[in-house]
Order: sequence, then structure tokens, then C-alpha cells
Amino acid sequence: MSPLVTPPFAPRGGTADDDALPELFATTELGLTPDDYAELLASKRGNDERIAVHVRLPFCPSRCLNCDHHTTVTHNSEAIDEYIVDLEREISMVTDRIGRGRTLTQLHLGGGTPNYLSDTQLVQLMDVIDRHFHLDSDTEASLEANPKRCSPSQLTLLRGLGFGTLDLQIRDRDSAVQLAIGRSHSLSVLEDVIGSARSEGFETISMDLVYGLPNQSVETVHGTVKHMIGLNPDRIMCQTFSPRPSVFKHQRALDAEGLPSLADKVAMFNTASETLMDSGYEWVGLDCFAREHDALARAKHAGHLHRNWVGYTDRDTGDLYGFGADAITQLREANVQNKVQLGEWHEALHQGELPLCTGERISESEQRQLAALNTLLCNLELSDYGDLLEDSTLLKELAKQGFVEISDDKVSVTEYGRFALHQRWSDASPHYRATRGMALAS
Repeated sequence: MSPLVTPPFAPRGGTADDDALPELFATTELGLTPDDYAELLASKRGNDERIAVHVRLPFCPSRCLNCDHHTTVTHNSEAIDEYIVDLEREISMVTDRIGRGRTLTQLHLGGGTPNYLSDTQLVQLMDVIDRHFHLDSDTEASLEANPKRCSPSQLTLLRGLGFGTLDLQIRDRDSAVQLAIGRSHSLSVLEDVIGSARSEGFETISMDLVYGLPNQSVETVHGTVKHMIGLNPDRIMCQTFSPRPSVFKHQRALDAEGLPSLADKVAMFNTASETLMDSGYEWVGLDCFAREHDALARAKHAGHLHRNWVGYTDRDTGDLYGFGADAITQLREANVQNKVQLGEWHEALHQGELPLCTGERISESEQRQLAALNTLLCNLELSDYGDLLEDSTLLKELAKQGFVEISDDKVSVTEYGRFALHQRWSDASPHYRATRGMALAS
């Protein structure tokens, strides 16, 4: 297979630097107060649409230097116990407004390291969720997991609690790369975890590759991808690393000299995508590769692939409610981010307040733009775009930069766009995170 994009690569009209890509979207000024948010939540009451829930568990036993989440390193189980208590406070405050017992399309536990919780804490957390929401056989329940902490007994418990998707946080298998970011795991551990998960009946096993890390090269990424393929996961996510040491102080410890350039990262992704597709994985959306039998691959072919803050899904999940410090809530009418600092999140809840940090309303015009962008990110094609070109410069700007082509009946992502948009809109990129769920400026 010939290269999909030939390195060296640089964004059009710029240099091979992440920030050379045009700033198409940006967040608006704070447009939603806590009172506004409470009123918006109350307006959802009586709505029987299914919803999604993302619970943020920001605790880790140690910190990875590449981490781009606000996490807390602790060995104090009482701190996690207190967090679960206040999670219930927050969940109660929200469900008192939107209505208890809403059926979930999706439940996701993100981190931090969700499987750092003890068995007792995991049971307590799921008890809280069960008291406030309804999970049925169609609910997709997933959690992120550090494979080093996945014991057979924990996997048995998680499956018994209803989790069917296990997202194993791999990053890279090369020892020099692992050393540079403060991680370690062995092939034997991964083989044991996957074997146990399959035996327990997990329906989907996903792994993540992060490229752009210190000491990585095209060769090491190729080796990691071959290593992952040999373990036969259902999905492999390819996420780009974009350091932000001004936000995450621990990233200052990374060897800046050893960080790959944008051109290097595109070459890495090129190699990864070729290797995965040659091995039978389908390229789904921008950054996901899935086996033919996987639900995301089937959704791609059926034309109903969707995406929310958590990632790609095989269904429209409805409004996504985030709980926990720094959690994101993604509603049709607004995007909301919780207070980032753990202490401030606790304090707001103890004062009986919704722990809102920032909030932004989404106008009807912006909702249409978001729907168009999501369709492009999922299906790489948009038809029946109507008068969207008249309402917004979104598609015109994408076309100007070579990301899409516009014809009389459809808008299509170009080959260049599939790579360039991936660098810009991957979940790990600062541009994607800066929009807190892809909210568009007016």
C-alpha cells in the first residue's frame, strides 16, 4: 500500500507546527451562569429521551508525564470515598432537576484511573448510579483501565456490574518511550488481562496508541501497532500527543528535545493507519480503527456513526451529562465544564451549588454547525447541507484550507483533511479540548 500522505508534511501556508493550523473555532465568553444552568436542567424534566453519563474519576497511583488531564495522585482511600459521596451530591442535584430514572444509552468511567478504585468503591459508585439512572441491556457501559491494575477478580466484578467495554490505556510498548513518560507494562500482563477479559465476556476490548511522545519514531510506532494487532483488540484508538506544559506543569519534565515534530507525527499516523488497515482493521472516523465485526465498523457502514465528548459511538447518545471534577456536560443547547480543582468542586457541592466552572450557550445556528461538523468527523461526508453555507463560514473555511471539497450535492472530507483534521481534532489535541466538546464561536 502506498503512503496515504507523503512526509515531510506541513499545514498549507504554514510550518510543521501544531499551531500553524488555522483557528477555525474558539470558545465563546461565559454565557451560562449556575442559575441559568439549573434552569436549563429543569427544562429537561419530563423528557423521556435516553441520555449518556460520563463520570470522571481523577485519581491515579502515580502520574504519567504525558498526562493531559487534571488528576490527583493519592494513596489515601478516604479521599476517594469522599469523592464518591460528593459525586452522589452532584448527581442528585442534576437528577432532581432532569428527573430520576432516566435510561442511559451510554455510561463511561474516565480518569484518572477508574480501576484504581477498590472493589468496594466500584460497587458503591455503581450503586449511586443505579439509584439515579436506569441501565438496561442496550446501555453501553465502558471504563478506562490501567492494565497493570486489572486483576482477574476485578474484571469479574466489573463484568458483573454491567461493564461490557474495556478501554485499556496502553500509549506505547517501547521501553524507552515508556521510561520517558513514566509508564511500564509488559506483553505478558496485557496477554493475561485480555485473556481474562475475554473469558469474563467483555464484548469490546479497546486499546489506545498515543503518538508524538518523547523517543518515539516511525519505527517504534510501527512496532507498537504490530504488538497491539497481535493481541487482537476490537478497536485501536490513535491519538496525537500535544504537550501543554503551561497548563500541566508535570509535562515540563518531558524531554522537549525528544518530542517529534508535526511532520514526524503525521508520518507516524500514516504508518499506523497503513499497518492497521493491512491487518484487517477499518478506519472509522478520524482516529479509530475497528475490526469488521465491531459495532463502530457496522455503524460506519450503516451511516449512523456518532460522536460525543467520550468518543465515537454506534448510536445517537442524546445529551451527555458529566459528573466529577473537570467533567464536561454536552447538551444540545449548551456546553458546561465543572470546576477543575478538586477542592473547589467539593466546596461548591457542600454549599449546595452546581459545580459549574464555565458554560456556553449554543444557538440554533451553532447547533446546525456542530451537527455538520460531527457528520464530517464521523462519516466524512455531508449531504443536504442546505443553506448552511449562507449561515456560517464554517464549511467555506474548511474548504479554503483544503480540509473538505464542496460540490452541488455534498461536502466531502479530502485525503489531506482526514489527516490534518485528525491532528487538529483528536481528543488529545489542545484545539479539540479548548472547544470543550467542539462548541463553535458565533
